[in-house]
Amino acid sequence: MGVESISWIGFGGFFIASLVVGVRLVALWHRNRELPELLIGVGVLGIGPVGFGFMTIASVLGEGHGLVSRALLATGVLAACVGAFAEIVFNTYVYHRGNRLVYGIAGISGVLLLLCFAGAGVQTGFASMNTVDGPYLGRTVITVACLFWGSVEALRYWRLMSRRSRLGLADPVVTNRFLLWGLGAGAAGLGTTVGSVAQWWTGLPPLEIPFVTLSSSLHGSVAALAMWLAFLPPAAYLRRLTERSVRTSTV
Repeated sequence: MGVESISWIGFGGFFIASLVVGVRLVALWHRNRELPELLIGVGVLGIGPVGFGFMTIASVLGEGHGLVSRALLATGVLAACVGAFAEIVFNTYVYHRGNRLVYGIAGISGVLLLLCFAGAGVQTGFASMNTVDGPYLGRTVITVACLFWGSVEALRYWRLMSRRSRLGLADPVVTNRFLLWGLGAGAAGLGTTVGSVAQWWTGLPPLEIPFVTLSSSLHGSVAALAMWLAFLPPAAYLRRLTERSVRTSTV
């Protein structure tokens, strides 16, 4: 099996996992009206299957398909901007509620993402996703920053809650969910960073750089597995977490 086949398996796993998890979280929000579920769901869908998916399809079709390719690219870029902003709002709401400075940073980030989307339309008319210009760099930097920010915050909370879990004072499943979310967001951020730097350095589309497609596939696979275990965990996985927590708390 070649690198290209392995890459597309990874892309497929990421697409399916993020689509299922995102839709499930939005549906959960529809039932309980809890804002974090909506924000994570929109973030996962926007950055993942809608944003990344539509932009990838537009890149595969190429500029020869005219309006269809432009419409797909515009939809993908908009979804990615909305997804990144949802992640930023989630980080602010969950980890820094009431912090006016963080609120201000989140608001500025939202305005910048809107300007990046508008700038892409003005400069290229969404004719090509391979142009590394100001709007592209701005959107990418903000997206990577919010993913790494979310990763650091989740891992910090996992560390705090794991101490409480060992004393039987925290839910082991929720504690593990913070760990998985931190790992998944970090993997997604790292994969995006590798692809963006390579595209800027070489001037080539990411899909035409073998090591980038492999990197994106591997990082996407890690993110997909982490999301699946965090939000759609098998019964055996939950049972193992609970049993391990009981053994640890009784030592």
